[in-house]
Amino acid sequence: MRLTCFLLVALCIGFPRPSVGQDPDFASSLDAVTLAAVQPILDAATQDSLPVQALQSKALEGVAKNVSSGQIGQVVAGLAEEFRSARSALRTGVPSEALSDGEVVAAAMAARQGIAFDVLQALWESRPNESSLEVPVTVLSELVRRGIPVEEAVSLMTHVVRTSVSLPLAAQIPGKFDAALGAGRPPAAALVEALTVLNIPNPPGRRPNG
Repeated sequence: MRLTCFLLVALCIGFPRPSVGQDPDFASSLDAVTLAAVQPILDAATQDSLPVQALQSKALEGVAKNVSSGQIGQVVAGLAEEFRSARSALRTGVPSEALSDGEVVAAAMAARQGIAFDVLQALWESRPNESSLEVPVTVLSELVRRGIPVEEAVSLMTHVVRTSVSLPLAAQIPGKFDAALGAGRPPAAALVEALTVLNIPNPPGRRPNG
């Protein structure tokens, strides 16, 4: 699966961040009531340097599902607060790191899976360069969502980051894990098989059979 497709399917993240006023296509996709409900949220998000494009995508998703204007506003406002909390926590934990929109969104989604922000610091502290952690954090969330214990998933993705596994390769881990599960492998063995298929070595200290 191509990296772009993986991220779009998983979280709809990682796009550039235009302001509302510079995005007539977005404004024209909403009725006046819905636009009035979300525009103040988007304006505030722009001022706070939050991932506006992801908020716009959530609003458009609500429109496509015929959600009421009030509900769309509430959902977008809640998502903006999740982004704000994620960015604040990351800035506290890794104050010297520049954070991309995609990384903030991925961290917020990780929080939804019960992954504490201080746990994510291990990923930032392990990367050998300034490569984006959007994909590793997204994959971490997907593995935890599939039932892999947080500690094991963090250990794996820290290893992936530390050893500079390519992002397109790392993005395939959840899919390969699903394929192995579908073939009847138990979760621990399915994760080992996913790594084997992708030629990603097990993290040091991890038993070959999980």
